[in-house]
Amino acid sequence: MAETLPGLYRFALGVLIFTAFLTQAKFIPSIRNNVGPFEVAGLLMIAVFFLSPHTLRPLAFNATTRAALGILVISLVSQLNIPETRRLAGLIAVAIQVFFALFLIVLYNLLRQHRVGPQTILRWVTLALLVVGPWIIIVGLGSQEMIQEVGPFRNRAHMASYMLTAFWMALVYSQWPGLRTRSRLIAYSCVAMTLYAVAVAGRRSVYLSLIVGLAALGATFLVATRQKRWRLVVAGVFVVGIIYAMYQYGPRFLPQLECFQTRVGMIDERLGDALAVSAEAAEEGSFFALQREGIRHAFTTHPLLGIGWGGFAKSHYSPTGHEVHSTPLRFLAETGLAGFLLYLTLMISLLRSAWLAFLWMRGTPYGNAYLVLALGFTSLLLSYAYNRHVTERTFWLLIAVIFAAELFAHRYHALARETMATPAEGAPEIASDPSPSRQLGATPAISEPWAPLTW
Repeated sequence: MAETLPGLYRFALGVLIFTAFLTQAKFIPSIRNNVGPFEVAGLLMIAVFFLSPHTLRPLAFNATTRAALGILVISLVSQLNIPETRRLAGLIAVAIQVFFALFLIVLYNLLRQHRVGPQTILRWVTLALLVVGPWIIIVGLGSQEMIQEVGPFRNRAHMASYMLTAFWMALVYSQWPGLRTRSRLIAYSCVAMTLYAVAVAGRRSVYLSLIVGLAALGATFLVATRQKRWRLVVAGVFVVGIIYAMYQYGPRFLPQLECFQTRVGMIDERLGDALAVSAEAAEEGSFFALQREGIRHAFTTHPLLGIGWGGFAKSHYSPTGHEVHSTPLRFLAETGLAGFLLYLTLMISLLRSAWLAFLWMRGTPYGNAYLVLALGFTSLLLSYAYNRHVTERTFWLLIAVIFAAELFAHRYHALARETMATPAEGAPEIASDPSPSRQLGATPAISEPWAPLTW
């Protein structure tokens, strides 16, 4: 059962994934967020989808796309409360939410109708990283300002969070069964380059998320089967080895890694700032405490619908003048309880999809890849608690991978049931173990529900 993704969509998907990393490129310079090549490529994909014959079919929705639509509605209604000075910024923020909702709906239906597997998306991500990774390294080596030059990214914060998400996607691809040796080596090269980008970015909250994710991955060694444990051990040793080499020996060869060596030891200080009691810390000028005071003020003023999506930065609610760095707290301040609950619904639906897909596939050759995806997304939730991830394009790419992984798992099991219900003449019966996952693992003929392109 081959992929049916038309060539135009395949090309558009590749362009979309590559442009997700070009956060520095903006088509309207006066707007800091977020009109760039990714939005243009996404709008073209949306237009082609709705102008194609597939629009005659009813659109399919899942929990994630419904939550995205709900967030769009709430962000629009919340504009009733937005400060006068932030009306234009609020409209731009709502326009981004319109794009986000349409993008997810089109992406989900596109993946569903054309049977696009996660391997196709992950392959495009690694191809993009083969360009972005060396770009970051080369620009950094030529920089006289240590870590301030970040290649295609607007700043270090963008690079850290974007490349952390890319790290997990590259690691998932490295665990995909059936890859050629060259493809697996490319995946591990991308893993190393994303780790370097995360390290030189110096973002301690991102370091913390990475550490938690790797610790969880290490714990899975205890429950994995012998064959799968070996692959996980190889991946874990490789990742930890790269991190140790960058920390211990990297500064001797790359001055940018001095930042990594210094700031890793400051993670506890970052946690202390984030968890400090607001009133006391605010008096001392703590950025995070001041932000929490502003969020508390905004929430108590408009608890149900918030002060308006996009309304916090540079308003009288923000003591620092900045946006809310924590995405959950931003929803609480700008869209109130209604938007906050919808945001939680969005994240819980994605978390549920990732873990259910793993449980469906754990007895198959794809178990390791699905486990890494579930653990990676879970650990990223910690980063999301401190960083502005909703406008990060790699977050949307990760959603695409989760969509594709869930659809792939459904089709895998459906095809398995069909295959076992109508065995080929002379084929041995698989009746010794009634467990579907064991049967799937013992049925190599259905190890790939559809055949993606190979390098």
